[in-house]
Amino acid sequence: MRALLAALIATLAAAPAAADEASGTWTGSVELRANYYWETSTRVVAPEVRARLVTPDGVQIDGGYLIDAITSASIAAGVQEDIRFTEVRNQGSLGASREFDLGEMQLRLGVLGGLSHEPDYFASRLTTFSTLSLNQRSTVISGAFTYIHDNVGSVLRGGMPRTDDMGRDLSDRGRQGQLEGVTASLSLNQVLSPVTTFVAGYQLVHNWGYLQNPYRRARVSGGLVPEEHPDQRTRHTLWGRLAHFFPETRTAVHLMYRAYIDDWDVSALNPEVRIYQLLGDSVLVRLRYRYHDQVDSFFFRTEYTGTEDFVTADPKMSNFFSHLFGVQLRVGLDFLGRTPLSFLERAWVDLSFNYWHQTSTFGDAILAQAGLRAPF
Repeated sequence: MRALLAALIATLAAAPAAADEASGTWTGSVELRANYYWETSTRVVAPEVRARLVTPDGVQIDGGYLIDAITSASIAAGVQEDIRFTEVRNQGSLGASREFDLGEMQLRLGVLGGLSHEPDYFASRLTTFSTLSLNQRSTVISGAFTYIHDNVGSVLRGGMPRTDDMGRDLSDRGRQGQLEGVTASLSLNQVLSPVTTFVAGYQLVHNWGYLQNPYRRARVSGGLVPEEHPDQRTRHTLWGRLAHFFPETRTAVHLMYRAYIDDWDVSALNPEVRIYQLLGDSVLVRLRYRYHDQVDSFFFRTEYTGTEDFVTADPKMSNFFSHLFGVQLRVGLDFLGRTPLSFLERAWVDLSFNYWHQTSTFGDAILAQAGLRAPF
């Protein structure tokens, strides 16, 4: 019961917890999660593990590892023939932060790094972040800055393996380009009452370098040619969330809105509603609905004449809308308290299923998750 009620309140307040320095003990949590995504031409199975460790003096260490097994038959993933192939991506992250008590304020400073590798891609990122808590943590201001550096390659799949006289793999086309970018974000989390919170934020993303997909081909004058995108892109996102908890029914309602625009003329609006309901002492149900409406980029066409500076076959550049329907079930394991598995009595498991209907050429999709989170 305590774990589920804490989870329900956390989704409402979302303020960072203070380190348990007074206890003089090590605390933390371990989370195991399985992610699944399916659409017409792509299936992704991605198990991951996350861990958090808080030292007696308040240093928080966060780490994670994920494996993506991506099965695809899409030309956008480098397929030469009408076959399916599976590619594996490994991703890891590690970070540390600490909160400093400044009297009536608390300041948390941290850094987080990550690496991601697949046969045709190597990505690295570094994030610095800070959180300032005011008014007994009823006001929380957060900021973050991220730098990314990606090396983009190309490996053609399908057909018979081809090698040259030296035995080198001719399907590996080598490095195609370099992508870099910076992200800056700022958010405000304000407690309006004991049962109501408001969150607002802004994010700026600027990318430069190789911004196209090395595999996708755009239709030009009846033929197919490699994509050519502008070499810079700046994105702006504004979002907000109003959350209210009804103690009488133990229900929380979240109303969210997201607005996006970039200098490629892509713009989108995303209203979303989530309802959390606590059933009994150990079961939490979440229902969600999200709508997405997007305007296409200035250079998107279904077919080009050959006189254009930029060409694309990216469905994410098109004009489309989508509906996402989802349900999540979270169950607390406090009933294990009197069993040999009592070390899991503060843990919970969750299962979620989402159906994504969209009018882009990606088609409809299914997203599912299963997870176990165990604090210690």
